Amino acid sequence: MSAKGGSMRSRWITYKGERIFFADLSGLGRHPDAFREELMEAEALAHQQPEGSLLVLTDVRDTVLSSEVMDFAKESSARMTKYIRKEAIIGMAGIRHVLLDAVSRFSGRQFAAFDDIEAAKDWLVSDN
Repeated sequence: MSAKGGSMRSRWITYKGERIFFADLSGLGRHPDAFREELMEAEALAHQQPEGSLLVLTDVRDTVLSSEVMDFAKESSARMTKYIRKEAIIGMAGIRHVLLDAVSRFSGRQFAAFDDIEAAKDWLVSDN
């Protein structure tokens, strides 16, 4: 449960027999506090996993990526790097791809951006 009495939206999903952590940061509009809270809860769960083991699908559709939100994302990404094997992100098309590049440079980690959630899941469970 979050401090505001909500529940964590991010969750484990199984796709083609593989366990994927679905970081659901979508639909948060202009609510950086909600973004930070969800990201911190997701990060705490990820830190319980073995290093280099996580397949992560992050969805940021319909969330405003303000400078405050991007700062949270960069800091969290840097802390998460050692736990993640592969990460796909939904909702970073167009100009938003520049923001994804900034997070990538800050964290030293590469992300694969997708518009389609099924394509992202297929990539995560592939051997690429």
